[in-house]
Amino acid sequence: MKSSASLLVIGLALSGLGGCVYDNEPPRRLAPERQPYSPEPGSGAGSDGNAPPTKPGSPAPMLVEVDTDQTMEAVGGEGVGVFIEYAKGGHWHLWWTCDTAQTRQSCDFSVSATAASGNIENLDASELTGGAATSPTASRVEASSSTTTEVHGIRFDTNPGAVITVDAAIGGFKDGAFLFFVQDGKVNGGFTGKLTNPLQLQGNSP
Repeated sequence: MKSSASLLVIGLALSGLGGCVYDNEPPRRLAPERQPYSPEPGSGAGSDGNAPPTKPGSPAPMLVEVDTDQTMEAVGGEGVGVFIEYAKGGHWHLWWTCDTAQTRQSCDFSVSATAASGNIENLDASELTGGAATSPTASRVEASSSTTTEVHGIRFDTNPGAVITVDAAIGGFKDGAFLFFVQDGKVNGGFTGKLTNPLQLQGNSP
């Protein structure tokens, strides 16, 4: 993980909202009316298609609601982040940036997404130049890249309204602090607690 002093500028592509500056502990908010999805013991990618099991002693992934058809903007090289967007009809966009402009170092990203129900289809890795993306099972995609000033990412489709579990690591280090989404028109909905990584997400309108 890069220095916690680095800043990440995230602009919301929403009318009337400007860019905001966040450090590595941005505001966050959970969707209060939903419960986390908990896989059955022994389940995981490659077994029954559910999300990967959590490690003993680790908290169950939180489930958050994502504003449908809202997007974010960030400048490659200016901060570490994994950004998660959902468009109506089951279309997901996961993309990420590094803080190379401050650190002069690259970020080795490993990002996966697993659908809690149904399959993941139409994987598009055209934004992953120099990286790699695979689908080890019908319900899971995995992507990796060594990122500097580029904006890397993948797109894929699920059943409309399906819950996905996103698991992201940088150089093997996982922290909910570098996961970002839009909720209630704000980055991470203004939630001030600690997000889990893995994190479960669902569009607020299928």
